[in-house]
Parts: sequence; structure tokens; C-alpha cells
Amino acid sequence: MLSKHRWGIGLAIVLVVCCLLYWPALHGPFLFDDFPNLAALTSIDHVSSWRDLGIYFSQPRSFPGRPLAMLSFLLQKASWPDHPFPFKLVNLGIHLACGLLVYRLVLVVARAYRRDAEAWRAQLAALLATAAWLLNPIQLSGVTLVVQRMTLLMALFVLLGLLAYLHGLTREDASPARRGAWMLLGLWVCMGLSFLSKENGILLPLFALVLDATVLRAYVARLPHGLQWWRRLLIWPLVLFVLVYLAKLGWTQFGRNIDIRDFSEGQRLLTEPRILWDYISRIFLPRFGVYGLYHDGYTISRTLVSPWTTLPALFSVVAAGIAGIALRKRWPLLALALLWYLGGHLIESSTVMLELYFEHRNYTPSIGLFMAAAIAITGIATFKRRKLVLLASGVWIAACCITTGLSARVYQSADRLALAWASQQPDSIRAQTMLADQLYQKGQIEPATRVIERAQKARPQDTGLAEVHLFLDCLAGKTTPRQVEDMHRLFAQAPYSASGWNDMEQLRLMAQSGRCPAFT
Repeated sequence: MLSKHRWGIGLAIVLVVCCLLYWPALHGPFLFDDFPNLAALTSIDHVSSWRDLGIYFSQPRSFPGRPLAMLSFLLQKASWPDHPFPFKLVNLGIHLACGLLVYRLVLVVARAYRRDAEAWRAQLAALLATAAWLLNPIQLSGVTLVVQRMTLLMALFVLLGLLAYLHGLTREDASPARRGAWMLLGLWVCMGLSFLSKENGILLPLFALVLDATVLRAYVARLPHGLQWWRRLLIWPLVLFVLVYLAKLGWTQFGRNIDIRDFSEGQRLLTEPRILWDYISRIFLPRFGVYGLYHDGYTISRTLVSPWTTLPALFSVVAAGIAGIALRKRWPLLALALLWYLGGHLIESSTVMLELYFEHRNYTPSIGLFMAAAIAITGIATFKRRKLVLLASGVWIAACCITTGLSARVYQSADRLALAWASQQPDSIRAQTMLADQLYQKGQIEPATRVIERAQKARPQDTGLAEVHLFLDCLAGKTTPRQVEDMHRLFAQAPYSASGWNDMEQLRLMAQSGRCPAFT
């Protein structure tokens, strides 16, 4: 078997490969949510006092404002808004640090789950899970979208918290007081840091509960009586708070259309199971051309049978949750994968009225999938069967590397992204608008107008597209008073659109400057 230092070499190779694959994407532009979320960096010239820091943190944000993530952006303030490379480089560094922690977490869990197995099995499981997670193409948007450092830092503290908690749970030779302190550090202190990076860091105790209920049941059962109660007090209040909060939110908003969304709470709950399965397909079936930021064209489930995949997806997700609970003793690894993944999506894919689809939401939930799979693969008793499965796993990881590398090259420039995403997502307003914007910046007004006109055929009631069309016509000198009147009528009857609201400012500035005679 490989010696200990060779496992370290294997881990180093995985980290280097990850760096090489991501490197082209680090030279790409700021994207999407980067601009509104990092605009606070322009509020101060430099941080020389607590007052300056207060001005920076006082920018309008929802509670708690993700202050740790926002504080980290100050380290690259000198590069804003012209040089995204330093921001993306820090993101990649955090991603690699998370990979090291994933390796350690899987190693600890594998050793605890198979106490009498050979040491190399745990080492191999940790290396396999880390490679699968670190190099998977679905992680690309979480690293290359600068503002998703919030997700990366949240995951970093979740992993640190779980390792601290497991240290207290599994170190049976330590005193109860010392073990209890480690549990407190992991479940509450690290959870607080994770929460201050991004709100779904509050799920850390839930991940600990999933581990306890599946692969670490024996350790929980052997805890001293006082430590068992201490563990319950640390885990259950927060888990119950999250569940009650989400249930109450769903109850009060069910059936309502929130003004800033074009779907109701009920429609969101019907759509998310389909999205979860779409995530799974992107995780385990790496394919170039399906990954990206813009999924606003995803078909909303309006009823249980529209589209027809809604009911099967909903049933299968509910069945997976029930199976995870029911099989936690008999098939703990399967239960670990199911409960960790579904639990990781509990906030962002349930009753909170966020946008429907973002790939970076799988950053933490996918850890449990790869952890369970790697431990199961390395636990195969028959040498020949294990060899075949490991060979297939190696081929799959190679496919992930190829897909990640090709996708990262697309992130290298805004032009490549605009062309790729517009062709991949013909129903995405954001993708089509991005392509039109890139054409407009190069002075190609007519091609940009044609892109918007095609998008308008699918979304005639979208005020954002109508405004962009009007803006481009104005630049080309083709705007008439009749078009302005049509716009006025559209705004009176069309549903709310965030892009329509934001783009109105461009038309106002154009009217003020006198560049468009049709505008008063």
C-alpha cells in the first residue's frame, strides 16, 4: 500500500490540477451580481478609521449583511472595479482551502465509520472525494463569480466547524469538559462565523446531525450522559428553529405572488424538485456547454402536471427524504448522501423566495454525495470489483477535469461568455441581454437590436427587453413618439420586472441629455 507521504503527494497533485484548470477563468471579468454587491467598495477611498469601516458596512443590505465576506473584499479594494483578477485569485485560494478541509473531513468520517478497516481505505476515500468535489464543473460559478466568496467562506467555516465538532465527538480519551468545548467551538462559534459569511451557514448543526444519525451513531451512543445532553442542546434548538422558520414562511406566503418574482411560493415549491434533479445530472454527468450563471429561462412549474415532470420530481424528492430517515441504520452511507444533500438545499431551495436556480448552491450540499460515494467505493471487499469501480471513477474524474477546463476557458472573456450563454440559454433574458450589451459596446447596434428582437418574441411582456430595444433604436435614430407611447402602455399592464425597473434609469439619462428627440 502507498505510504502516508504518497497520499500527500496525491492530494498536492489534485490541488495543482485544480489551479491549472481554473487559471484561465481568473482573467475573466466581473459578472452579474458582482457589481451591485461590491458597489460599497466605492463608498470610501481607504479605511483609516472605524468611521470609514462603518460607512462601508452601512450600505443597504438585508440582515445580517454577510459582514465577514464583505470585510474580505476590502483586501482587494485597490483593484475595484477595473481588475477582477485579485478577487478571483482569493476565491480560488479559498476553494483550495476548502478542498483540504474536505479531505480531512472525509478522512475523519471514514476512519470513524470503518474503525477496523485498513488505513489506506480511509486515505483513498478522502482523496477520491476531494478530487471529485474540487474538480467538478458545477463548482466553477461559485469560484469565478467574485461575490460568491460568500458561499466559499460559508463552506470554509462549515467544514472547520464540523471538524471541531467531530474532534469532540470521536476523541473518547479526552475529558468530557474538553470534548464539550470542542463541540461548542464547532457547532456554535464556527456556525456564527459561517452565518456571518452567508445565511445558510446556520445549517452547520444540521450537517452534524446527519453525520450523527448515519455513519457516527456508535460514537453518539457511547457519549457520557451529560455530554449527550450537551450535544442535544447544541444541535436541536438551531435545527428546529430553521425548520419552524421555513414552515412558517411557507405557510404565510403560500399562493402569493411576491412583487419581485414572476412565480408564487407554491410554484417555487413545485419547481425546486425538478431543479434539484437537474443539479444532480450536472454533478454526475459532466457535459461542456450546460454550466453557467444564467438560468432565468428555466420553466416554472405552474401545476403538478405542468410540466409533466413536476409530479414525479416532487414525489422522488419526498421519497428520498423519507428513505434517508428510514434507512439511516441499515444503509447509513446512502442515508448520509440523501439527507446531507437535501438538508444542504433546505434554505435556498425551499420556502425562501430567492431566485429559482443557481449552480453555486451545490457547493456545500455536494460534499455529502462525494463523501458517501467515496467511502462506499473504497469499502468494496472484492479486489476485482473495487478495481473496476475505481477505474470508472478515475475516468469520470478525468471527464470532470476536461469539462471544467473547457468551461473555465469560456469564463476567460466577456465575449466568450456572452456568445456561449446566449446559445446555451435561448430562453434566458439575462443571457440574451448580455450578448446584446457586448455587441453594443463594440458599436454593433443592428446585431444587438436583432438579438433583443428575438428575445422579445418569446417574452413580449418583459419591460426590461422593451427598454433595451428602445434604447438601441434611439442610438440608431429610429425611435418614434409612437414607440414611447407603446412603452407607456406596456408599463401600465406588464408584471413587475427588476431589469425593467433598473433600465429605466438609462432611458431617463438619455432623455435628460437630449440624445433622443422622442423622449420628453
